[in-house]
Parts: sequence; structure tokens; C-alpha cells
Amino acid sequence: VRYTMNTKELIFELCCAMGVSGREEPALSVAEKFLSDYTDDIKISNGSLMAVCGNKNSDKTILLDAHIDRIGFMVTEINENGFDARTLADTLLCLQNNPDVTGVVCCMPPHLSDGKEDKAMPTDKIWVDFGLPYDEVNKLISFGDMLTFASKPANLLNGRIVAPCLDNRCGVVKCAELLKDNETDYKVIILLSSQEETFGTGAKTGAFTVEADESIVVDVSFASQPDVSGFYSSVELDKGPMICISSILNKEMSKSLESVAKDKNIPYQLEPIAGRTGTNADHISISGKGVKTAVVSIPQRYMHTQNEVISVADVDNTAMLIAEYIKCGGAFND
Repeated sequence: VRYTMNTKELIFELCCAMGVSGREEPALSVAEKFLSDYTDDIKISNGSLMAVCGNKNSDKTILLDAHIDRIGFMVTEINENGFDARTLADTLLCLQNNPDVTGVVCCMPPHLSDGKEDKAMPTDKIWVDFGLPYDEVNKLISFGDMLTFASKPANLLNGRIVAPCLDNRCGVVKCAELLKDNETDYKVIILLSSQEETFGTGAKTGAFTVEADESIVVDVSFASQPDVSGFYSSVELDKGPMICISSILNKEMSKSLESVAKDKNIPYQLEPIAGRTGTNADHISISGKGVKTAVVSIPQRYMHTQNEVISVADVDNTAMLIAEYIKCGGAFND
């Protein structure tokens, strides 16, 4: 039995799993293995996982959503040169159903370039080279097959890590450990939702099924990195989770999360967004009769690339903030 969940090991194992939008099963299997140490009530349906924790007899339900899918690409054409894809030049990709089949997105060497390649290329000019003859490619790859980044997680200095699909494999799984054996006023449902990167399907159907009293959506958001200006240039790694302030979110929940962070000495940052959040909160908050919703995000650099960067401490503090919020009874404990 795993009573102490090593955050970095958890993230690395989750990020090594496949699970492109619409094909999330490999990542769900990894998440289920970790969550099974903290609850025996786990269901996988329609590409999403739902785990029930906390006080299962409570008449108050809080939904913790984090999407489990990762960025990927679909095979739409095969010919003697390669096949069509929308991605970054020189990226290494692998086939989801056979990770040993890898290819590199072709790019023009700078020595032969006239500088125009700095602009985004149209999809009919982007090719993936598998290093195989046309006939062999046809045997291994079919229309509709999924590809994703082939890079692997690695350690950086100063408690930071780099990996593909940290957006959003570093979400709420850690919360299950912090809530184990703690009596709460809530039934806690962890939703690892499908297809956030495409249609938000898992969040829409999951929220409709649960009919929660409250929901906290956990995702990633932008941290300062080279050439970033404006508000996000002030967001830092290691300074704690980002509590979102938006007109679509519940004001009392956001204030309560901030109050809990102060009371428990959990570092945090505020993220003001004028309108939609670009997360599953946009779907969950208007599900059914409406759900009081908040967003807590983990600061991240280089989003939607094969080498996203976060601080492990920010993941731990995000889980701690949400767990303490739940233990305190949430924003509406009368």
C-alpha cells in the first residue's frame, strides 16, 4: 500500500503515459493505480475517470476537475513523403498505439533558409519523417492513428521538472492522499476529464452527472518566461498556485481559497481574467442548474510544447490548498 505519494514520481509516471484527446485510456490506467490506494470507488467511463473520496455520506458534494488528455495529432494523409500534421518544426513524435514508431517533423536548416520559415507553416508544408519506405509506413500507420510528443520527463535544477503533458497531468491526483482518513463536510469527487484540449467533453458530461454543490477546476496557467510581457511576466514558479478571479467564477469561493492560503501559510498568486477562463470551469459553471466554481492553476512555462516546465513545490502547494479548503468546509459552511 502506498501511503506516501511521491509527487515527482507520480507526475513522471503520468507524463510517460499516452493519452491524446479522445484516446485517454493509458493515462487513466496509471491514475487509477495511484488513486486505488485512497479510494475503492473508482469508475472509468467515456474516457474520463471519477473517484469518490472524502465523506461519502455527506449531502454536500465538491467536484475536483483536472483534465487527463494531452496534446496530440491525427494521421490524415500518408504518401511517399510523410503525412500532414500541425506542430512545431523538428519535434520528435511517436505513435500512440506503438511508441517505438517515432518520426521527426521536417524543418529547413537555417543555412538553407531565407528567413521566411520563422512564420507558421501551412499544414500541407509540414511533414513527419519516419525513416521508413512508403510501404513500411503504410503497414505501421493508418488514417486516424494518434501521435504525440516522444520526449520524456527529466529533472531540472532548483526543484523544477520538464515533461510533456504537465498540462494537465500535474492536477488533482495528489489531493486524494491529503484527504485520506480525514473527516470532511464534503463528498469529494475527483474527475480526471477527457478531451479538454478539444471539446471539453469529459467536463461537460462529468459535471452533469455529479450535480455538485461546488467545483474546483485545477489546470495550469502561464508563468514568466523569456519574451513574455504584461501580467504573466510577474507570475513566478515556486511562488504557489494561482487563484483565478473571473466574472464567470464564484467570488466567495475565490475569496475563501485566498483566506485558507493565508491562514495555512500556503504561498499563492492571483490571476485576474476578464471573462472566460479557457479551462473546464467555463463548462462546469454552467452545467445543469449551474455550479459554483473556482479555478486554481499551477504556474507553467512553455505550455503546449514537448518540454513544459513546472515547480514540484507548486504542485504540492496546490494540492495542500485544495485539501485545506475542503477540510475547512469550503466557502459555504454555515
